[in-house]
This record gives sequence, C-alpha cells and structure tokens, in this order.
Amino acid sequence: MLPIFFVYSAAPPILAFVTTIHLALVVLRAHRSPAAAYSFVTFVSVLFAGSPWLISSLLGLVIGFVVHVGWFAACEQLLPAPAAKTPKPAAAPASAAAPRPGGMAQMARKPVEPARRTHEFVKTPVLAVFDETPDVRTFRMARPEGFEFKAGQFLTIRVRADGKEHVRCYSISSPPGAQGHLEITVKRIGLVSGALHATVRPGATLSVRPPGGAFFYPAGEDRPIVLIAGGVGITPLMSMLRHAIDAEPTRPVTLFYAVRTVEDVAFCDEIQMLARRHRQFRAFVAISDGPAGPEFFPGRINEELLTTGAPDIVHAVCLLCGPPPMLDATTALLAKMGVPKPQISFEIFQAAIAASAGGPPPVDASPAQAVAHGLRFERSGSATTVEANQTMLEAAEACGVAIPSLCRAGVCGTCRTQVLSGDVQCASQMLDEQDRQDGFVLACVTKIKSDCTIDA
Repeated sequence: MLPIFFVYSAAPPILAFVTTIHLALVVLRAHRSPAAAYSFVTFVSVLFAGSPWLISSLLGLVIGFVVHVGWFAACEQLLPAPAAKTPKPAAAPASAAAPRPGGMAQMARKPVEPARRTHEFVKTPVLAVFDETPDVRTFRMARPEGFEFKAGQFLTIRVRADGKEHVRCYSISSPPGAQGHLEITVKRIGLVSGALHATVRPGATLSVRPPGGAFFYPAGEDRPIVLIAGGVGITPLMSMLRHAIDAEPTRPVTLFYAVRTVEDVAFCDEIQMLARRHRQFRAFVAISDGPAGPEFFPGRINEELLTTGAPDIVHAVCLLCGPPPMLDATTALLAKMGVPKPQISFEIFQAAIAASAGGPPPVDASPAQAVAHGLRFERSGSATTVEANQTMLEAAEACGVAIPSLCRAGVCGTCRTQVLSGDVQCASQMLDEQDRQDGFVLACVTKIKSDCTIDA
C-alpha cells in the first residue's frame, strides 16, 4: 500500500488555506506585471490556485505550491520589472498646510496652465479666500507649473477693473515649500486692490506672471534673522517666517510688527501659535493707537523694544518691509545701534502700492506732452505710439513688452529702464546721479517728450 501521505486527502480548511496562498501569488503576479495581467501567464497562475482541489493529498499540495513558486520566479525573469512609481510630493509643512480660520471654503482645483516664458501671464484658479483683518485679505490660488520662488518675492497679477486691464504686484505670503498653492495677501486700497476684494472668490480665475523680486530670505548662513514689519509690510515677511520655521527650524528668528490698532494685526493667531510652538521664534507686536492688551506692546518699534527682543541684533540679518517713513526711521535706528549696513535689507513696494492707490505721481503737463510720440523697444524689436496721458510703463504693457514693475509710484526702482535716445521726463527722485547720467528712468512715472528708444 502507498503511504498515507500520498493518498490521504487534506481537510477542507487546509485546502482553502493553500488555495488562498495560491491566489495571493496570482494577485502579486498581476501587480508585478500589470501589462500581463490578462495574459497566459496569469491564466497559468489561476490554474495553480485550483490545483489543491484536484490533487488534494498532502504531497500534492506541497508539489503544487513548489511548482507555483518556481513558475512565479521564472516569470520574474521573463517579464519586465514594474515601472518605478513617481514619488508623491512631500506633504506641505505644517505652518503652510494648516487650514486657515475665518475664510471661505476651499474649492476643488482646476487644471492650471503652465507658464511658457518668464513674462507670460497664465490663468490659475482661486482655491480659497481668507480675511486676515477687516481690510486685509489672503487669496490662495493653485500654483502653476514652474512657479518657483524664494520667500519674500512677489507675484504679478493682471486684473480688470473699471473697464481696463491693470497690472499689479503683490508679495507672496505663503512659503516656497507649500505644495500645490501659493498665497498673496492684499490690503484694500485703491482701484485694483479694491477690485480683488470685491470680486475675487473661490472658483474665480486670476491671470498671474511668474514670481520675481530681489528681496528674499537669506539662506545658506546661520546668523539670526530679525524681521521688522509695518502694516501690510508683514506680507513678504510672513513668507520668510514660515519658510524659516519649516526649512531652518533651529535658526533664531525675531519678528517686530508695528500696526495702528489691535484689529490691524494680520496673521495674529498664526504668529502667536508659532511663537508658542517654536522656541527659536519670538514675536513682538507694537500697537501705536489705542489699547494694546497684555499680549502686545504699546507705542512704536523703538530702540528699547529692539534691544529687549533681539539683544544680539548687531550680529543678525535684518529684513524690513513697511511704509517709507518707517523704513527710513528704522534703518537709521539700526545703524545707530551698530548694525552694519550690509546686514540690512528692505522692501518698500508694499507701502508704495498704497501711496499710488489713486495713480502714479503727477507729471507736469506741457505742450510737448500734449501730442503722441513714438516709442521703440530695442531688445524686443517692438514699437508703439505713446499717448499724452500714458507713462512709459503703461505704453510697454499695452503692446506686450514686459518691464518688471512693483509699486507703480516711482519708489521701489523695479521698473528702472535705460533710455537710449530721445527726451523724457521722470517724476521720481529715487535714482542717484550716476543712474540719471547713464539715462536710466523709472518707467512707471516717466512721460516721453519726443520719439524715444529704450532698452526693453
């Protein structure tokens, strides 16, 4: 007689268990070779799954399993390996991805058109809107492909208001590490900012141009950072603060933030939360008008407050953004305290936007300006006619020539452009004598008085 091992049929639970193992190998085979999931290879594996019920002896079960494993190993050599999966982007840092309180619900994302060239506008959907203060609002939009930026830089936006297209720049308040979106924070001042507040809601579409700007986070060093903000000047510094905490969590950061009233403190909850959770970050909010409350400081940012909050400020990198009078006073104060000039960097255009809410500074009218003149752009090869009421920047934008701009008030210097020939009148005093001798003007406040050629 044959040994019982050869003829004894295994109990149904054992058969079911072995069948389950075979089916697991079938599923793994299909996963390892998706292209062959419905081919002869998978069919053979399925047959092995039914073998325990055809050959139910213990020896048959062992042989069937060994042969199936051998078949699986052979398929590994014969079939192509599965394609490597593209890793998912890392989760957004906590400070950037946390839900924002008090705003409207986020919308489902729409496809975002990639930017093809640096100066082209692309359309992107608005995902959410958050109220930071009664007159300061954050707009979160889907981040178009290729929109890389450094903390502190700005985004250029084209908005239709009062029947015309307007181009404005707003600081990005979200950190570079925020995945899939970016945010701008805008104070309701003037025509364009007012239009954003009044009309833009989740689901709307904005035309944006890739980020730019020379005011950004000082990476690659370990010196402490001191951020000094006035009013809406907090916007680029919030991007820097969020980035510092996410990317350099051991680097000391101190924020001094001046506003008029407690109601004007933007990002109040987040700043206080970050100060509680991160020992290397300290925040000092100064209230110049009205009661300050126990968590804030009465008055303005002064030497006493700076010394108390940042005793090692002479060794720190100081980054400032706020109204021009505040910047002038603060830079003078920092110099008095012994902070070297190379360690001080500032951004002025947020305040300049407010100053230019009603339009750029006026340029004296004259008979020579009452007629249109030709304007030629040397690098692009384009040409246009400039009307008497147009600035050089407006004429460039109207014919599609990109001149970087920010404040549109003759303050920030971003639209600095060289005049190669012709007569112009620039209303700004921000350029130094050498720039003026070399023919540079600020296009946003320059009117042309004859046919001209500029380097653009």
